[in-house]
Amino acid sequence: MKTIGIIGGLAWPSTITYYQNINRLISEKLGPLHCAKLIIVQINFDQITKWINSEQWEKVAEALLSLARQLERGGADFIVVACNTVHKVVPAIQDQIPLPILHIVDAASGKIRELGFSRVGLIGSALTMTDDYFAGRLAKYQIEALLPSEGDQKMIHHALETELAPGIFLPETRARFKEAIGRLIERGAEAIVLGCTEFGKLVQADDSSVPLIDTAKVHSEMAAKMALS
Repeated sequence: MKTIGIIGGLAWPSTITYYQNINRLISEKLGPLHCAKLIIVQINFDQITKWINSEQWEKVAEALLSLARQLERGGADFIVVACNTVHKVVPAIQDQIPLPILHIVDAASGKIRELGFSRVGLIGSALTMTDDYFAGRLAKYQIEALLPSEGDQKMIHHALETELAPGIFLPETRARFKEAIGRLIERGAEAIVLGCTEFGKLVQADDSSVPLIDTAKVHSEMAAKMALS
């Protein structure tokens, strides 16, 4: 079995999600007492958020590259970064490290194509919804991303920073997300991409009349499959 290196803390609740998902998938495949070979390193999400908000992406990249090299020294065979937003700098990091980094958008694209869809609604952090790092990479797979209205984008990002990242999941916030998802479906979304690793803890399948693509889930599945390959 290959050793998975996880860059976590972005924020810490999603790191737990990855840990649980990957170990569950390994135990389902190999037997109930089996677990994954994992190395987890974490970074302070408060600092990363400040750099992102001030557009200091070179500092984000430097910090993640340092962690990636730490995982390499520790014996990881490949790396997953347990956060959508910072995948903006993953290609730059990949250019400087020999270990493969499994890109979260590639995982999402694989699931979307497996389901036979070509138009999806995308919800995530403000950057995920507006920067080309996510929608542009989807387009390479001939997948169109529909974005929420400006008002819905602001609501989603505010909820992420003030509630979901600290691990707070409120029913009224879930209701607002459900309404935003409904508006994307009305515009023709065949599926909804939960483009934030915390969203899968808030939004459930019955909140949408179309399939939900939970990026944390499909990214974990990609990692488990790679570990067993």
